[in-house]
Amino acid sequence: MIEPVNQYWLNDKMTNIDPINYCLVLFAGDNGISGENISAYLPYSTSDIVQEHLYGRAPTARLLQQMNKLEYIIDVGLAKSVPGTVKLNIRRGTANFLFGDALERIEVERAIEIGAFICNSLSNYKFDIIGIGEIGVADTLCASALISVMLGVSPADIVGPGSAGDKVYAQKVDIINRALRYRQVDPFDTIDLLSRFGGLEIASLAGFILEAARKGIGIMLDGYVTSVAALLARGLDNQADFKLLTSSLSAEPGHLMALESLSLKPDINLGIHYGEGLAAILGMNLKQYECNLN
Repeated sequence: MIEPVNQYWLNDKMTNIDPINYCLVLFAGDNGISGENISAYLPYSTSDIVQEHLYGRAPTARLLQQMNKLEYIIDVGLAKSVPGTVKLNIRRGTANFLFGDALERIEVERAIEIGAFICNSLSNYKFDIIGIGEIGVADTLCASALISVMLGVSPADIVGPGSAGDKVYAQKVDIINRALRYRQVDPFDTIDLLSRFGGLEIASLAGFILEAARKGIGIMLDGYVTSVAALLARGLDNQADFKLLTSSLSAEPGHLMALESLSLKPDINLGIHYGEGLAAILGMNLKQYECNLN
């Protein structure tokens, strides 16, 4: 059975009388491209962020505590194992896509399968909606490389500030351009795309979203990376009936492009540029208030 990471500090009076039943699922992994120092976080330090969730100190974790909602963190590619996560690690971080492919195709396929497995497992709890997010240093750059190829848009028009702000904009554009210069990437082959750029957390999100569509489960996207994962899920099966919601638009130019490709608009644009499921949990909470008002 998949256990939530925050069960120990949930209110003992937690009930199932809420008008909608929801939870948050985060996939975690490290990305080799983080070694290029284009993030506010140290390379391969995603486990430190995960621990902040486990200790209840991360903003998302604090909100979940107040709302008495469950959080599940799935380790699919952390460089350092963290006790308390759901351990389904495929490898200890991806390769640096600047110098070669981030993943093997079989690793991508395994990550997609894990995402579907987690969705299947949680479907037994009859959640009305599930919020999804990711924890992965530099996965915003991975998402930018992916959507640049998928939509055929110049990296210069895709890349945004990320966690490090505008100071590394030119470096990030250069990284993607250099990576594309020596590759022939098929924009219609989702497995190939993910093997080129990663990450494992993005591949697992795509598998989760696709399985949710097949089961008729509504998904609240978090931000840029989850929106790119939704595009990848559609690439895996464009006939699936995706039930997607989003509550916020980040400062990444690629986020708006992804949402437009998905025919989505934020219900209320909260202007959150954070990640880690924060926008998703706020969006689901707003949905709950809507139900209360009705």
